[in-house]
Amino acid sequence: MKDQWIPVEKIQYLIQFEPFILLWVLLILAFIFYKVLLKKITDKRHANLRQRFWRTSIYLIITTLISVLHWLMFENAYHASYEYQLVKISAYSCLFALTFGVISTIKLAQIYVYLYLFLMNMSVGVPRLIANMFTLGFTLIIVSWLAADVFGFHLAAVLATSAVFSLVLGLALQDTLGNLFSGVALQIDRPFNIGDWVEIHSGTEKLAGQVQEISWRATTLLGFADEFILIPNRVIAQSQLLNFSHFYKPARLNQMFRFHFDVSIDTARLALLEGIANIPEILKDPSPRTLITEVTESWITIKVFYSLKDYGTRYRTGDLVISQILNRIRFHKLSLASPTLNLLNKTEL
Repeated sequence: MKDQWIPVEKIQYLIQFEPFILLWVLLILAFIFYKVLLKKITDKRHANLRQRFWRTSIYLIITTLISVLHWLMFENAYHASYEYQLVKISAYSCLFALTFGVISTIKLAQIYVYLYLFLMNMSVGVPRLIANMFTLGFTLIIVSWLAADVFGFHLAAVLATSAVFSLVLGLALQDTLGNLFSGVALQIDRPFNIGDWVEIHSGTEKLAGQVQEISWRATTLLGFADEFILIPNRVIAQSQLLNFSHFYKPARLNQMFRFHFDVSIDTARLALLEGIANIPEILKDPSPRTLITEVTESWITIKVFYSLKDYGTRYRTGDLVISQILNRIRFHKLSLASPTLNLLNKTEL
């Protein structure tokens, strides 16, 4: 006698050989697509896809073997003296085959999502949140369909009659859902991409780093000291954000120098520009420039402005800028101004 809670006939319809052949064909086509069109992706992405292909293949092998075993037992069950035991094992085997088949289908769908995202964003980072949201939605659809069509369990009716449970769950997951929807909003607005250097101002706190990952809960930054900074998505959505890696507007920095009032302004400007002329991290377009920002009776303040290829090198580049400009200042025999303090004579008080 079969287990009553396992609808063997309905499950058997889903674990016939045709669905497994289709899954294997889709997996092979995805692998060919990967090998032909995604040769130039990064090593990290290659490792990601290879690992996903390997795991999906393992699940497909397991579900295929269990399915074949189920059909062999099912065919022999009615011709053996231990019919009951074979039928019972056959009922459980079809359930396991369906379970692993669903997992294989979800993982295969994930592969196609990553193939599409990597193809559309060859040089731009792909947030894991997008793939996770698709996986969650696809999983809910499959599980809901199986629960209703195979097991006769209607999730919508259960959720509709459990308003109290939904209220308690919503309150318990308030922060989590806030971070989730904030992450989705960030993906829609796209204020930054993976790999961008950003600065986030939240109240009196300032956090800066390179965007490494955007998950359903938080965004991970890699700071200038190689520390990992985890910021909840909701905090980012409510904070002021500066992006220093915009394609059309590269990060522009400046360095200030204060000269004696009697120096030649043209020579001072020349020294500043010569100092940064041969630094490879500084862009030629937009070109560096100098501006006089302050004039007093004792000094003239001149700033040199320059743009960086990579904002992550700002401190190393800043060190080169100061060192080489100081060398050019000495070469041109210019004098830097020093703070002065005027003391009044007692008779003048």
